[in-house]
Amino acid sequence: MIHESVCPRCGEPSPLGLCDRCRLGMAVLLQTPDAVEVTACPVCGSHLVRGRWQKGDKPIEDLISDAVAGEIRVHQDLLDPEISISVNKKNPTQYRVTVTLSGEFGEIPAEEERTVAATVRRPTCERCSRMAGRYYEATVQVRGSAGAPAPEALEECRKIAERATETSFERGDRLSFIQETKVVKGGIDLVVGSTQQGRSIARAIHDRFGGSSRESYKLVGAKDGKNIHRTSILVRLPRLKAGDLIRARGAFLEVRGFEGKRTACRSLLDGNRVYLSNEEAEDVLVVGNRSSAERGVVVAADRNVLEFLDPVSYRTVSASRPALLTAGVGDEVEFLRFRGELLLLPPTERIEGIERS
Repeated sequence: MIHESVCPRCGEPSPLGLCDRCRLGMAVLLQTPDAVEVTACPVCGSHLVRGRWQKGDKPIEDLISDAVAGEIRVHQDLLDPEISISVNKKNPTQYRVTVTLSGEFGEIPAEEERTVAATVRRPTCERCSRMAGRYYEATVQVRGSAGAPAPEALEECRKIAERATETSFERGDRLSFIQETKVVKGGIDLVVGSTQQGRSIARAIHDRFGGSSRESYKLVGAKDGKNIHRTSILVRLPRLKAGDLIRARGAFLEVRGFEGKRTACRSLLDGNRVYLSNEEAEDVLVVGNRSSAERGVVVAADRNVLEFLDPVSYRTVSASRPALLTAGVGDEVEFLRFRGELLLLPPTERIEGIERS
């Protein structure tokens, strides 16, 4: 005689002891916290995660949903679980979160729902508090080596500072902000929240323009038994800039960029690289800059000389062909005038390791 297995609880046929329905009746499919708390800065939208402020621009409802989702637990025997979370606002600081779970428990469709209370705290984050309190740790002083830098160079330095600040912030420096940009005699002062940020700005400006930098410190007080210093970072832009045509070492050279404390140049005559020390760069004769070059159309050419139309006199003039200039008849070439001489400029290819302006 064959005996059919039955559920010991309800008596229904069940080959595995308790049937799916009785197991489901005893199981807790969905576990959620009774309440969650979310902390977000009302000024910048950053939110607090495990004691640290993190940049973000998520709506508060998404932050609440993420907080609840991070603490949900689902029964291991539930197949193909699907979870939905809805967040409803009760008042400015209180929200009601509904979590719904569905899936298959054995061969039985199952669904469970929980309600979670959410509270939103909105203290101002440390960064925004420091900014509002005019806090700063360093000043980056951008100056020239020989007089005030050109307005265009200072504007580029300002944009470089903004990019470096954003990069520092994204890498976790919560005090990376520009408190103030001041136009002063001889350049600009960038007042910044973090000393490390100030150093990053100085490096970025140096990478673009070359020059030199120097740090100095000033004791401004003490807190909790520790001295508080403010840092001044003096960044001196070099006299030369990319695109300058100069006379040095008995030849005409074009400044192409900066490599450490050296100025990277290219010879107009043979295209060879030439590196000048800071001392040499301060004393060279500046002929002009590629940005102010004139253009003329080639009317005749040979290996060493190009003849082209002078756009001022409309006469045919000639000049020595730079080694790297491959222009032929009908092509347009760039040139600068210097003491009655016309200096043809080679194309602006990249020198290896040095990016052109």
